[in-house]
Amino acid sequence: MPAVLAERGTRPPTPDEWEYPCGAGSPHLFRWGDGCPGGGPLARSGPHRLPNLFGLRIAQDPYRVEMTSDERAACGGDGGEAVCGGYGGFLEWLPLATAYRHPDTAEMLYGEDHADYFDELLVRPVIDLR
Repeated sequence: MPAVLAERGTRPPTPDEWEYPCGAGSPHLFRWGDGCPGGGPLARSGPHRLPNLFGLRIAQDPYRVEMTSDERAACGGDGGEAVCGGYGGFLEWLPLATAYRHPDTAEMLYGEDHADYFDELLVRPVIDLR
């Protein structure tokens, strides 16, 4: 995927570059605040499904992981581990937190055995303005 992005004159964001537009200036754990809405993170409605203050739809589904330039940091979800693993309550929401990173998820995504997952992996291309 990075090679395809480079051909287009873009690159994946660093984890910090991803976190800034996700949080949209929010000082809270989640872009909508510190609380966990009812219904769980797979609910079709709730603050996690709304655009953030920058108008981005980001970190809305714990199954949808987003690629960064750091192979140790994927953001925006955990591939559903917390939900399917039955972590319950708050821990199911944690993968949608603005600063959440899970090294095991990144290792799985970037590992050779899961190269086919790149077809479903989200990436927000960055264009350097310098």
